Amino acid sequence: MMGKENLCRKYEQVLASCPLLAGIPAAEYEKTLHFLKGRWQRLGKHEIFQRLDEPFRYAGIVVMGRIEGAFLNENDAKIAVSRFGAGEFFGEALGCVQPAHSPIQLEALADSLVIFVDLSILQQPQGESTVIPYQLALNLIRGLAQQNVYQNRKVRILSQKKLRDRIGIFLGEMPRQTDGAVAVNLTTTAMAEFLGVNRSALSRELGAMQDEGLLRIEGKRYFLLR
Repeated sequence: MMGKENLCRKYEQVLASCPLLAGIPAAEYEKTLHFLKGRWQRLGKHEIFQRLDEPFRYAGIVVMGRIEGAFLNENDAKIAVSRFGAGEFFGEALGCVQPAHSPIQLEALADSLVIFVDLSILQQPQGESTVIPYQLALNLIRGLAQQNVYQNRKVRILSQKKLRDRIGIFLGEMPRQTDGAVAVNLTTTAMAEFLGVNRSALSRELGAMQDEGLLRIEGKRYFLLR
């Protein structure tokens, strides 16, 4: 693997899109990652690099590829809870707490390149130069707040007993385009996972809602009619 300075330059646009690095000049990326004890690592497809119940130590920036976070239900079936692509940041909450027993497992869904970072550094006293630590802490707080809003939304949706009500809240809370359409940039499978059902159940309910004149679907554009 090439040197860290060259890697930062090669993937500068990806790093610029990472919320953890927002407000930090590109020229400071290498210094910032060094401060966070950044470790670049390539992962093979289907490689599980964080296992359930093992210590969780590092958050990560996806530089290339795709990462999935999942847990096992009471039947030992894997339940995917989140996926992360290039430029996205994962494990920030657990990376701050660093639990001895991880509640999730992390797996590379494709050949990937990840930068692992140690967020515990931000909890330690800093020297004279505090600009980068301050910006990182600000970005981290913002990210955790957004994650909290997302989780609250998901809890509200999953608290509905009827799938139709879950769909209604899911679509109703999303921004509408000028023609009233809601753009859903998820596959049916990913949408089903978010709503806590299987794909076939979601497809049936969406079909029934269209038949009853409650919903119109045009590709990834959804129109709530009533």
